[in-house]
Amino acid sequence: MLTSHWHATLDRPPLPAIDLPSTAEVVVVGAGVVGATTALWLARAGLRPLVIDRSGPAAGATGHNGGILAAGLAENYLTATARYGHDTARALYALSLTGQRLMVELIEQEQIDCDLRLHGNLNFALGEAQLSIAAATVASLQADEFPATLLDRTAAQEFVRIPLGAAVSGARFNPAAGTLHSGKLVYGLLAAAQRYGAQVSWGATLQQIVTADGSLRLITDRGTITTPAAVIAVNAWSGEVLPELAAHIKPVRGQVLCTVPVDPFIACGFGASLTATGEYGQQLPGGQVLFGGCRAIAPNHDVGVPPGDVSPDVQNALETGLGRLFPTLAGIAIERRWSGPMAFTADYVPIVTQPAPGLFAIGGFSGHGMPFAAIVGRYLAEAAQTGVLSSELAPLSIERTTL
Repeated sequence: MLTSHWHATLDRPPLPAIDLPSTAEVVVVGAGVVGATTALWLARAGLRPLVIDRSGPAAGATGHNGGILAAGLAENYLTATARYGHDTARALYALSLTGQRLMVELIEQEQIDCDLRLHGNLNFALGEAQLSIAAATVASLQADEFPATLLDRTAAQEFVRIPLGAAVSGARFNPAAGTLHSGKLVYGLLAAAQRYGAQVSWGATLQQIVTADGSLRLITDRGTITTPAAVIAVNAWSGEVLPELAAHIKPVRGQVLCTVPVDPFIACGFGASLTATGEYGQQLPGGQVLFGGCRAIAPNHDVGVPPGDVSPDVQNALETGLGRLFPTLAGIAIERRWSGPMAFTADYVPIVTQPAPGLFAIGGFSGHGMPFAAIVGRYLAEAAQTGVLSSELAPLSIERTTL
């Protein structure tokens, strides 16, 4: 896997790790943003969770994403409302908004240095048709008392210090959003969890889960852990750990590029629908511009393609798309390219399930896990203690009809 910006610039000492123990009070499998927040909530509750991962912190989607913490859903709110119904769409959006704000609170409370910048997010509209959709989306969000503002081209240009592309007709502004360093975020969450008593162990691949005598036996390639409770948060690899999830959670390759540094021109994160699968980006504190997406260019939208390499077609589309949004960046030199493992469901909503007593699993964030991580992690931590999933997670149930 090509090295992402987040891993290349994670200037932190290794987290203290232990050899794999034979027992644990509770186990969290997966050290991405969801696993890390779940471990933190468990440790803050007085438990001593063990976090295991076959690679290490942020080795999956979190360590290869766009570093955008924005309330919202993987789909446009209008599309989501048509798919799930108004009540469910509103509940999902409210969950993401609560999660976005809760993550900010965690970062502040635990004093996590992750380059958090709360400047909102611009979703550019290209042409009048997209601007009309943006207007209807803003109206629907505002009617449900969610923060959103419609900007015409002139107002959108005020957020950007270089000329916008000719196709940009305006934007939808989401104030409940920010940008951050994904690697430093996960590192900081795990470090905070360790301060409360959590432990971590790397290099163990979970192979099988067996229930016996009221306990769970997590069989790994390095030994077996017996525990009364476990949370599986491996996202793209969910189907490998729990075969019943393989039919619902599909691994997808996402691709990103990062330019050489340029003078600061935009403070907030940004996105656009240059292709059917959508694009996203931010200007990093060091001046580089991170830009990802364009999966629609790839055969079958890169579904089922393992990460590790990047494709010239998608990377060329990313470069072209960046130039369409910001013409002065056309032809800019690229500092780094990478791909990462995402996980999609058929309805673009993650799945929460309880396959056995004491066992809980979450995955399939469809490229939009950041705003859900803190709130879902809190509910999963509570479930690991009580044995019962919160009703607030009902829209994520594997039993829902939209899957």
